[in-house]
Amino acid sequence: MLHPMKRVARLLLPALLAALAGSVPARAVDPQLLVTNDRELRFGAFAVFGSGYRIISPTGAVQGSGVFSTGSGDTGAARFTVAYDRGNNGRARLDLVIQLVFAPPPSVSIGGITARLSDYRSDLPQAPVIRPGQVVEIRLPDCRQRVCQTSFNMGGRIDVERGFGGAAVAIPIPVDAVLVSVR
Repeated sequence: MLHPMKRVARLLLPALLAALAGSVPARAVDPQLLVTNDRELRFGAFAVFGSGYRIISPTGAVQGSGVFSTGSGDTGAARFTVAYDRGNNGRARLDLVIQLVFAPPPSVSIGGITARLSDYRSDLPQAPVIRPGQVVEIRLPDCRQRVCQTSFNMGGRIDVERGFGGAAVAIPIPVDAVLVSVR
């Protein structure tokens, strides 16, 4: 016959092991820096005979030469969001400095046309004109929440040469981001 305490331990041990097996320890979430392209740079539908260009400003204003619109309401600036997620590392005040570099976009040849994106323009006060390879500094002061972020609009110029035919063209804007200071 088992001692009453041993009998209780024998009954409680399987229940305790089952409870421990079902619990998963909380994992730490590492901080991360994200840059998202919330909205693509849209030059709209247009026809070009020979060559021409279209410029979209950061506000969405449209200019051009040698192109003829074939649609309406289909143009607009790109929108980027730069976000720092501190993970679950508290709510202490942080001053963040982030550097962005926009790489030169590739030329695109498709369906008898060649298109090249250039002349980046932004609504960032410190960088209204952005050249490929230029470092653009973003500051996020007094960050006290888990995710601190800022967004900005970006326009550009597309130059198009048409030999024949036509095509829909989408040219991504390559961007790289580095967190250079967390204080």
